[in-house]
Amino acid sequence: MSQTTRRQFLGRVGSGMLVSAAGLGLASELDLVSFLLASDDDRLDFGELEPLVTLMQETDADALMARAADELARGTELRTLVAAAALANARTFGGQDYTGYHCFMALIPALEMASRLPGRQAALPVLKVLHRNARTIQGQGGRRNETLHRVRSADGLAAELQGKMIQAARKGSYGDAEAAFARIMEGGPAVAFASLQPLVRDNIDVHQVVLAYRSWDMMRLAGESNAHTLLRQTLRECIDRDMGRRNQGKPEPGIRALLPRLLEEHRLGRPVEQRSYLNDEESMDLARFFCGTQRDAAAERMAMLLAMGVSPVDLGEALSQASALLLLHDPGLARGQAGKPAGSVHGASVGLHASDSANAWRAIASVSSAENAHASLVTAAWHTAGQSFGMDTGKLWHEDAKEAASRVKKADLLPAISEAIRGRDQKTAAALAERYGETGGDHAKLEELLIEPAVTFDGALHHEKYYQTATEEFARTRASLRWNHLVALTRVMASGCGFEAPGLAEAKKRLGV
Repeated sequence: MSQTTRRQFLGRVGSGMLVSAAGLGLASELDLVSFLLASDDDRLDFGELEPLVTLMQETDADALMARAADELARGTELRTLVAAAALANARTFGGQDYTGYHCFMALIPALEMASRLPGRQAALPVLKVLHRNARTIQGQGGRRNETLHRVRSADGLAAELQGKMIQAARKGSYGDAEAAFARIMEGGPAVAFASLQPLVRDNIDVHQVVLAYRSWDMMRLAGESNAHTLLRQTLRECIDRDMGRRNQGKPEPGIRALLPRLLEEHRLGRPVEQRSYLNDEESMDLARFFCGTQRDAAAERMAMLLAMGVSPVDLGEALSQASALLLLHDPGLARGQAGKPAGSVHGASVGLHASDSANAWRAIASVSSAENAHASLVTAAWHTAGQSFGMDTGKLWHEDAKEAASRVKKADLLPAISEAIRGRDQKTAAALAERYGETGGDHAKLEELLIEPAVTFDGALHHEKYYQTATEEFARTRASLRWNHLVALTRVMASGCGFEAPGLAEAKKRLGV
């Protein structure tokens, strides 16, 4: 006879209470009856959160707007809805669905956006992402077609199993890699997260690094008790990415051989005394170097500077600036595609991806050991560089609009920015935003103006993430250099204008806004 754990029992009791409260009709709609009768012991269960997680998986996206509004009216916090949505997403996709992991990565940024909005409007960015999340989950079949199940731990010492996990992952063996990771996880989330970093660095991709960071960050909401579920996504996405590369006959990324050599040559597998900082000119020179150079050269320069004792915070700041420069020099799509017109930079553009990546690499470095922090920054430099092909890095893309922007009075700049965004005039919007910074404009007012299009429009899966990236990088960059982040954000909002987010009208209706 199968054993039912206390956690499983409480989860089933919670689901039973939901059946009783909602009635048999809703229970049938959510498939809770079959769930309660199931004897499949390999199903993941999230205890007190289980009813909400199941709700997220089994409710039609439009209907979920009403249910979510009801939950908020009953006193459920937005952060609880976000945690439940994240676990529903992880259980359904396991980090192995393109739209799925984009939904997951947008959840905490949506919650951060909510903190900037007043009253009932605060829930809009979260409900917008919940709608997207539900649509994607329903497309996979909800609870009937889940990716993540319970996994049995491998035998052996956790310290010895990292190598076995990495080897199994590179061979595409999910079972062996997951069994090893489950054993490593017994050492705690920090140990498990650190063990994944060589794989995150293995096959460079924006989604791999951002998913790793967002999975770690989600523990703030979903709790360390769910750390295994959250972090497993990164492991499986890494395996998927590497298998995809091999199946397409692509060579190993150069960083895989280059990184160990650089770490050894510069003795970066240890703490390095911080002895110097970058002044403004040095920081921007390094940012332009990272923006315009080739990848190996960027990694070499980063390793050398770290070994010299240059502040990792300053080096990360230069990487962040380089990413913003990529966005500000990008001519955009050469021709329209996927519903986006020529010149677009919202969604999966080079500069936006580079910015999200740099933000994630910096975050991972900040919670890592010295060796992992150094390796993350060297990899981040390699990842950021080599992407400026087709760009005129000697001239900002909006340069031609700066003269007209200089004639706009300071008091008229914010309305003019709003008008340019609505007109999808990226050059004018960016030039006006730059002018607003030069006149000493209030960054909080510009961020407030930009949050409305960030919430209203779809953003091709990226608006929420990038809004947080740009405002976060602005906040932690020195005052003399930080304005490029808001100029880039303004341009992205102008690019994404006009594509209203699915579910937003229903969310507004249910919230009464």
